[in-house]
Amino acid sequence: MVPAEVVASGDLVIFVVEDEVLIRISVCDFLRNEGFSVIEAGNAREALSVLRAYGNVVLVLTDINMSGAMEGLDLIRKIRESYPAIKVITASAYRINEPVEAAILKPYSLESLRAVIKSVLGRQGT
Repeated sequence: MVPAEVVASGDLVIFVVEDEVLIRISVCDFLRNEGFSVIEAGNAREALSVLRAYGNVVLVLTDINMSGAMEGLDLIRKIRESYPAIKVITASAYRINEPVEAAILKPYSLESLRAVIKSVLGRQGT
């Protein structure tokens, strides 16, 4: 699900991949209010299609356990293989051993998510 607004080609984009609709909406709205350009997908397969269309994604925030044939771990591996410059943050109730820039345990607060994203991106403010 690509957002309704068009992301300007020069914007650095955060890509939120989350199958829980309410969580995805909440996170995307929060990040947009924080000044980030955000795109979103509801599953890993959709995410790969969207990644092909956007060349300016700098960070993917992905759930690990998602419905569908492909899960977050598969998505991370595909990102590492095809888009090695993209940073990855996982969001899960479980710890994983996949190499990522950061992991945030669910349930998390939006403020802690902001701090993790800024740390990974090296941003002090928005």
